[in-house]
Amino acid sequence: MTRLYSAFRKYHKWPALIFTIFFIFFAISGILMNHRELISSIDINRKYLPNDYELQNWNLASVKGAKNLNSDTIFFYGGAGIWITNQNFSSWTPFMNGIPSGSDNRKIFDFEISSNGSYFAATRFGLYHFNKSQQLWIKCQLPKSDEFVTGIEIVDSTIYLTTRNSLYTANDVDGSFKFTKPELIPPTGSNPDISIFRLFWIIHSGEILGISGRIIVDIVGLIMLFLSITGLIYFISPKIVKRVKGRFRLRRTKQATKFSYKWHLKVGAISAFLLLIVSFTGIFLRPPFLLFVVSGNINHSENSAQKNDIFWHDKLRDIKYDKTKNQFLIATSDGIFYGKEFNEPLCRFKNEPPISVMGINVFEILENGDYLIGSFSGAFQWNTTNGTIYNYITGQEVLPTNSLSSPFGSVAVSGYSKINNNEYFFDYDKGVLPMRANQKDIAMPEFVKNTYRFPLWNLAQEFHTCRIYSPIISSFYILIVPLAGISLIIITITGFAMWLIKRRGKKQQTQF
Repeated sequence: MTRLYSAFRKYHKWPALIFTIFFIFFAISGILMNHRELISSIDINRKYLPNDYELQNWNLASVKGAKNLNSDTIFFYGGAGIWITNQNFSSWTPFMNGIPSGSDNRKIFDFEISSNGSYFAATRFGLYHFNKSQQLWIKCQLPKSDEFVTGIEIVDSTIYLTTRNSLYTANDVDGSFKFTKPELIPPTGSNPDISIFRLFWIIHSGEILGISGRIIVDIVGLIMLFLSITGLIYFISPKIVKRVKGRFRLRRTKQATKFSYKWHLKVGAISAFLLLIVSFTGIFLRPPFLLFVVSGNINHSENSAQKNDIFWHDKLRDIKYDKTKNQFLIATSDGIFYGKEFNEPLCRFKNEPPISVMGINVFEILENGDYLIGSFSGAFQWNTTNGTIYNYITGQEVLPTNSLSSPFGSVAVSGYSKINNNEYFFDYDKGVLPMRANQKDIAMPEFVKNTYRFPLWNLAQEFHTCRIYSPIISSFYILIVPLAGISLIIITITGFAMWLIKRRGKKQQTQF
């Protein structure tokens, strides 16, 4: 038993020492990420972050799009919020009065102007309407559990908007904006399913059990912190005692060591099952193990009352209305669907342009009737009638695909705007990219940079995914999560085995 215990102790100790600092950051960042709305108003000054997070030339999804109000007023919107500028881009004024402070609150996913001059802004935490008499943005009423607005489309006097889960409509007549929820009907013969990636995600975050699940995951995070700290104390304290023994009274240090050893084993053993679940699911949420689950699906419940809601859950990304073809288009994480009426089953296009697994960022209808699709995989002009697809920037024809594309192409498109017949793309890393060499440049003012700080939630995400370490170790950062996850599984199993051996030994001593 002693030899077996020593073997388990070795395989428990060294992986723990190597990855303890990462476990601490995983725990803290995971707890923060589980409470996004609570920390949405807290920002971090980018000067304290690596250079990769520095704002230059409207990069890092600062801009998603732009709207012309008149000959000399343009609204720019995106991650940096909403700004009003002129045709020369020489004057910039913030247009966010009424939207809660904090960059996470002011990330704008869509911005629309109705025919009667009403302004609407889609955010992560709700839909906002600009009240001109009060000169501030007012939040519209949507279900609290379904406020992540991803797209807005206005047809005549009717407002259509998509959240991550549902479609809502309202009339822009009296300013009350009472939204109703028409039922989106999937294509005939479709069954509701959930991707394996999504299943692992809702288990890892605790979302599968709702609020109680999130609380459990928070507790697991606190347990990881406790185990990491007590493990370090138990490793370091004996060495301190040995070095200074006889010179100082170390009663408290010895007590801390004894406490750490006792409760490290007990708490680790009690929480072993939860730690295994969190570590196992976390491994498959990042490359390279992500590749094993990203395209797999599991059939969901056939409950007829929830079938349609389940089919669209967490999938809706944007909505457009094609006047020429008299049809609505719904962009989702599963592809693009279309239909003339929402009381009929939608259809899915057979061939689609490459769309990054990170999601669609640009969805526009061009003057010739083709569609402009932009994502981190690039920008593509798509003719749905004959199925042809062209790279919008290079003009080269590309083969259509029915599957989601690789995360990044040569241009990681995060936004697009057309101003005075000049087209601009916004690359996530490089910033604004004019389509023609003689186009006027759009300089990013310093005070806009200072306003667009880094949300605490996103910083937590950077630590949780280990992207924060990429400036130091480049693309090798993607290996940290799987290696740490595998190590945590080994640490948990060996720790539980050590606890069992200790417990069994005590029972035997009691019997004698």
